[in-house]
Amino acid sequence: MGMYKKILVPLASPNECQIIFSQALKMAKNNNSSLQLFHCIQSEVYFTPYGTFTTSEVTQIVPQWRETLDQEKEQVRQWLTECTQKASSAGVPTEWNCLLGNPSSSIIKTAKSWQADLIIMGHRGLTGLSEMFLGSVSNYVVHHAPCSVLLVQ
Repeated sequence: MGMYKKILVPLASPNECQIIFSQALKMAKNNNSSLQLFHCIQSEVYFTPYGTFTTSEVTQIVPQWRETLDQEKEQVRQWLTECTQKASSAGVPTEWNCLLGNPSSSIIKTAKSWQADLIIMGHRGLTGLSEMFLGSVSNYVVHHAPCSVLLVQ
């Protein structure tokens, strides 16, 4: 089969590693694919009397926030590394990547630059009004991805 050489796996949290990652791993083994595990640390936008700032700009000004962000990055690094090692020891070439920004557009950018053939991701199940106003990440990805998308419920 081998249609999917490169599978991008955006993971929102360590518990998504259990369900989504194990599905992706199975598929990667069956297709001789390589995986990229991906997490995006949401960059908030702050509106202040002095203008608009993003998380990374604020962390340069406020040392405590820098610490919080560094702790989050470290936690992400730990669980992504763990998943990556699991995949590698199962014989699947795997790398991981973490960005700060908007999850929806970061996933699309990564899929394009890495030339992914498939994106496997969770469907975090926003329903009704919140889905309508916020639009879920998975919904955005399905409509903008440069490749096939598999949503895992």
